[in-house]
Amino acid sequence: MLRSVVLSGKVFSKRLLKVGFVGRVLVVAALSLLLSGTGCGLVAEGENTEQRPTGEEGAGNTTQETTAQGETAGRAAGLDPEAIRGLYLPGFKAEEEFEQMAQIAADTEVNAIVVDVKDGGYLTYPSEVPLAREAEATTEQIPDLEGFVDRIHDEGLYAIARLAVFQDDALPAARPDLAVQDSSTGGNWYNYQGSAWTNPYQEEVRDYNVAIAKEAAEAGFDEIQFDYVRFPSDGEMANLEYGEETFPTQEATIAAFLEQAQRELEPTGAHISADVFGLVGINDDVGIGQVVSEMAPHLDVICPMVYPSHYPAGSYGFENPDRQPYEIIQYAMEDFKTKGLEANPDLIIRPWIQDFEYLSDYTTEDVRAQMQATYDSDLEGWLIWNAAGDYNLEALEPEDG
Repeated sequence: MLRSVVLSGKVFSKRLLKVGFVGRVLVVAALSLLLSGTGCGLVAEGENTEQRPTGEEGAGNTTQETTAQGETAGRAAGLDPEAIRGLYLPGFKAEEEFEQMAQIAADTEVNAIVVDVKDGGYLTYPSEVPLAREAEATTEQIPDLEGFVDRIHDEGLYAIARLAVFQDDALPAARPDLAVQDSSTGGNWYNYQGSAWTNPYQEEVRDYNVAIAKEAAEAGFDEIQFDYVRFPSDGEMANLEYGEETFPTQEATIAAFLEQAQRELEPTGAHISADVFGLVGINDDVGIGQVVSEMAPHLDVICPMVYPSHYPAGSYGFENPDRQPYEIIQYAMEDFKTKGLEANPDLIIRPWIQDFEYLSDYTTEDVRAQMQATYDSDLEGWLIWNAAGDYNLEALEPEDG
């Protein structure tokens, strides 16, 4: 299908509109200031920056079958992971708003749903993972996880399980020994939003999250998406206390977690993806352990959170990146393609794009501009983020568009 979107009243085709790159400009002094200074961390992209409510073209063949190579043969047959176009459905709204989301997908180009299985430390379903039960981290927002995935597949949609990994309020409350500690208080460390953090260096923490991922994969999800797969980015950073650091670097720790997940999830046939800060496409790391070249070999899909409003002034030479939705996405995709594909030629790059108000009101045209930039980067898929699951539906093309 010839992909096209409307920009400023004109129709542009993916195959006809190409914007050349003319010597990109790296982020200037604003980025250095953002990353420097004691206790000065990064703003969390797409995770908690938008106020989250608390609580926070397929064949339709859903027969589950896994090949010897671990590839999915039937979960969402007919859907190419490279051409996934999805919306986020918050876990606390999953049952209430599923039918509405399914109807949106039926009427538009949307072919995937991203739904929480773990967010803020709390699981959205009655897990059998022992540590989750010990921590009283389970809920019944989705009482029957396997049945819920079946409903997604019955609509011919690709099912993505979003699992927020190390940012966690439930486990540190029950097991402080598994939490990042605050050297000034001797208790659990909290970021500026009041959220605790499990310790990525702890094997039990990594095992816990992989066990949840396996449970979700075995429930039939086509893809497990790791969010917050990083070290803390904001708060009193000088007070972070990890104890024994079992890997030489933060990036090695994150890569080891993903390698473990890749190895243990392979028999399930589920694809593995990870959400990363958009800024790591510019710098090799921004102090949170996310290095594209280290992560990419252990991923099927990388999902950069390239929300224009989250780039500092001067990024790619733009004084106000928030008002350059097309250009920011296109420059960012070029960076992620360069870094990601060098490390893993089979890596799928699927950006999270912005459909929420942060620095300015994001319009239909702004959302479409980001889609167009994705297509002009020779990429077919995207995910749209709105923390409340409230979308600008006019930005979506009709199903037969």
